[in-house]
Amino acid sequence: MAPERGGARPPAPQADLTGDPHAVTAYRDERRRLQREAVLGTGDLIEKLLTERRARLAALRRLAWVRRLFDVTHRQVRQVLAAPRYAAVLPLRRSMLVHLAELPLPLPADDLILSHPTHAPAAEILPGLAELRPWREPVLRILAESSLAERGTPFRTVGPAHAAVILGADGPTLGALAGVAHELGHCLYERARPGTGLRTRLASERLAHRLEEQLTAAYLREHGTAEEARRWWLYQRQVDAFNLYYFELERALMREEADTVEELTTESASALRESLFIVPGSQVVYARASLARLPVGGPQ
Repeated sequence: MAPERGGARPPAPQADLTGDPHAVTAYRDERRRLQREAVLGTGDLIEKLLTERRARLAALRRLAWVRRLFDVTHRQVRQVLAAPRYAAVLPLRRSMLVHLAELPLPLPADDLILSHPTHAPAAEILPGLAELRPWREPVLRILAESSLAERGTPFRTVGPAHAAVILGADGPTLGALAGVAHELGHCLYERARPGTGLRTRLASERLAHRLEEQLTAAYLREHGTAEEARRWWLYQRQVDAFNLYYFELERALMREEADTVEELTTESASALRESLFIVPGSQVVYARASLARLPVGGPQ
């Protein structure tokens, strides 16, 4: 991810799209037209989507606890952006956004590292990693119940009505390993603490981010090269930069201070980001998930 999970994942197929009715309808019925309007910055479909999002941001603006959450996260983001160790990738640069986002549909694009082959499919690799030993039984149960042979299907979790299973096409690549590991984090958390509230989403996304990075890094330490490990670390930092940029943009829009954030993309193009098909407020979830792993180690 139930809503889609993971800022680096494409939208789910049409039958599973949930969230803002305007965005879902537009995506289903007139996707190409909406993409074109988003890039041009004008048009009936994109204006309806933006109007709905602005109204929802205005509603969030009136909730004191949400403003506090955004402000605390903003302070932490500022501290990370100032840290020397991330100077190469943070703050997000326009050239990086072009690399990570394939216009006219601005979603994170696959990096070369994600297509790197592994010696076995993810569902075979993950249960054997030492980091998952404390959760071995639930991991094996989740993988056995999941649908990991759906050609062309992005990785996502479905639940809790469906017992929090993973959908997606498994394969012997780092991208597949990262995708299954990320969704596995959601499954493990949501099976233990099912719910749809903001606190649940924050904790679930945080665990998913950590597992995605740590388990893939663990695999590379055992089977990869130092260069592959470095490229994986850099890719993760770029995804984090992507998440932090969109959080800063949404906070600025919510506070009606859009001119305080460097414009790396237009509001209309950013509205097509996968997480924006859910509801405003998702960006703080992804930002806090990235913040949870940013202080952890350098290239391994």
